[in-house]
Amino acid sequence: MTAGEGPRQKLSRENYYVPEWYQRGFRLDGADAWLLNISPPRLRPDGSPILVAPRPRPPKACFWEKDLYVTRFGEKFNDQVETVLFQDIDDFGATAVRAFIGGDPIAVHDQYRPMLAYLGAQTLRTPKGLDWIRSRYPALSQIELLVEMQHLRHMFGTLWAESVHEVVSAEDSSVKFLLTDQPVTTFNAALPVDAAPLAYPDDAPVTWNGTQTLFALDQNHLLILTHVHYAKNPGAVEPTAKRTNARFFGNTLMRTDALIRSRRFDSDAVIAINTWLKSRARRYIAAGKPEWLYPELDQPIDRTSLAQLLRPPEEGLWRFGGEIHIGYKDGTFGYRDPYGRTSREHEFVAKPLSTKSPAPGDPCPCGRGDTFAQCCEPLPPWQRPPWDVWSVRERNEGFLRAIYGVLDIKDESAWDRIQRTLSDEQVARLHRISQSLWPPDTDLTALLPRPGDGRLRAVYMGPSDVRSAGKSFISLVPLFDQIWVMDPFIAARNLRPEYSPVTTPGPHKQQLLKNVMFWLMLEPLIRAGKVVVFPDPGDISPEFQHAMREMALERTANWHPKPQDFVEFRGFSTEDMKRSLLQLPDDVLRPIFKRATPDKSDAFIQQAIDHMRCDAERDPLALLQLLPDATLLNQTFALRSVNLEVAVFIAQSLGAVIVTNVRALWEHLHLHTRAAATLGEAPSTDAGMHMKGAMNPFDSLEVAASPTAEAARVALRHLLTAAGDRRDTAKALAALGTRLAALMGDGKALHNPDATLTLAVTASMPISGFETPTAQRLIVGFGRGEPPASLGLVLFCKADFDDVDKAEEYDD
Repeated sequence: MTAGEGPRQKLSRENYYVPEWYQRGFRLDGADAWLLNISPPRLRPDGSPILVAPRPRPPKACFWEKDLYVTRFGEKFNDQVETVLFQDIDDFGATAVRAFIGGDPIAVHDQYRPMLAYLGAQTLRTPKGLDWIRSRYPALSQIELLVEMQHLRHMFGTLWAESVHEVVSAEDSSVKFLLTDQPVTTFNAALPVDAAPLAYPDDAPVTWNGTQTLFALDQNHLLILTHVHYAKNPGAVEPTAKRTNARFFGNTLMRTDALIRSRRFDSDAVIAINTWLKSRARRYIAAGKPEWLYPELDQPIDRTSLAQLLRPPEEGLWRFGGEIHIGYKDGTFGYRDPYGRTSREHEFVAKPLSTKSPAPGDPCPCGRGDTFAQCCEPLPPWQRPPWDVWSVRERNEGFLRAIYGVLDIKDESAWDRIQRTLSDEQVARLHRISQSLWPPDTDLTALLPRPGDGRLRAVYMGPSDVRSAGKSFISLVPLFDQIWVMDPFIAARNLRPEYSPVTTPGPHKQQLLKNVMFWLMLEPLIRAGKVVVFPDPGDISPEFQHAMREMALERTANWHPKPQDFVEFRGFSTEDMKRSLLQLPDDVLRPIFKRATPDKSDAFIQQAIDHMRCDAERDPLALLQLLPDATLLNQTFALRSVNLEVAVFIAQSLGAVIVTNVRALWEHLHLHTRAAATLGEAPSTDAGMHMKGAMNPFDSLEVAASPTAEAARVALRHLLTAAGDRRDTAKALAALGTRLAALMGDGKALHNPDATLTLAVTASMPISGFETPTAQRLIVGFGRGEPPASLGLVLFCKADFDDVDKAEEYDD
């Protein structure tokens, strides 16, 4: 011990997941509560049955586990999660609980945010809560588990804040509320106790319409949180479907003066609620009297009557829901609709619901392009995509229509006109439509197909650029049922006005030509359902963007990229710069060329400029609009690419394979996921399988329809299954190599036989998979709320000439 230090506090290894101060609220007249183990071992070591009876126990002896929050580094133990984090949480939680019990409006107002924060922490700090976190991640160490718990503990607050809040009293009842080892639990009247969504460690998802959150503040008070539209009209919503604009994290507004406190429950009501609370406990329950520990003997679970009991009184609902309009001192304003949305942009992609149920052979209302029998009919409501908004396919096709309409494309000759006459208004309008197709409240994962539907999908992890699309993923279309690529359009809503393509469209003209050409190149593949374009999730959700950026910054903090890995990207930048310069008039370009080549004559320089302008006339990506002077040259370029976090997020949501042709991304997949524990470094891509591919989209569709392509997809499915089972991978890999070598051996005539290439394909299947706790956190916080699919297979696909070209460019 150094000078000035006080005595070292004893290590806290008895970790209370239900704090002692909270337990005291369930003691009857100050006596110890009666504790019951509801899940004891069935037999003693000698084979005799164990009969468990409740026993009185002080708070110090209840609801704790040894080393539940303790981390260990060799022989050193750390208890700061218990002594620092939860000490602070329990301090403000105790104050908040007392305020809600007392009911003083000013105290309740001051303690609303602390109460919601405490509820979130209390939900996840219990053994059941920690097991729930574990179920959402493939494998977590003790340290990782506690780190994730700290990141996730605020996730439910937004939904709870937007709910109807009611405190009911049991003060007139001779029976009081139970204390359980999972104090914060949920109830959904549509789910029986043995329903699959309630299997341990799950409770009814808070995001569902009919789910109510229950928290006994003490033995006499119960806090009930109910979604507004379910509270007002439970018959008008599907209780097991996701609530409109249901989201974790996120900002919202709420009234702190609307807490309902009018109801006082009798003994029958309290017993009915206690039966449900006991059914959701993990192992221990406690009560002021031992006979209260067996509510099911008096009131078996009746979900219908319990739903009526828990529904808030109609006379108290007028303060909840409705629209909120806010004016600020600086003249700006804000808006919230009843679901927390900040604008009406969602109306752009809304579609009316049919009044009759679809027949099995009808097009599925979700809009994915399959029949109802093939798509949504076999699925329970909570697994169906929304029917009241456009699907991803409908948004893709809608944007293609917008491109044709805004740019007035009627034939092939229109492109030359667009290069010469593209206006600021056309640029702004297309970007407005693009962002309107993906409003801020979009639930992206709800629109994604679910894993396990039998289709083989890939997520392309690389740049979304028309110049590389042919060799990077169009050539791979025959290998998959669908390839998902990121939209190159940026969301103007996230940019400052001086950089926005909506308010300052001029600098975005050249980028727009590339983006539009990207979409037009993919059009036949999009309409065939072989390629799907998805937005950057961070463009939709600022909270996702912030979380993802923090993860990416941490991942790349000590990363030193190799210049040769980015030769292609630098080549793109060089091309963009050359195209931009050609917007300048000759009298501006001549001095620039003269400074670069002072030994050349004026005639030679003019000839070079003329030659470049002739090349630009043949370049479909060149903006053929001259500027009067150099001061107006200000083109903005954006090369959109899927990073590791987004790739894993989308791939696990789809149950897809990740495909990349960028070596740096390939290395990060192996260095910053669980693959690093198995492989240590990225496998070599020098000795892989080989296949022929067509870079023309029409040719790629022709190849995809061939028997050899179907055989290759079957072999790839077998490899994906083997990678997931962690067995027979060598046999499956050899079979895939044989099928890839036979691809395009059918002798089909191609539209453009010169636009073919040979691809080297490397498969990586580490035993530990490619999951990572950080990316899993995104899935838990912004996904469907279910355990994600495993990610066991990644492919690196490069054109055989790539390395040669890169080496030559890098040497230059």
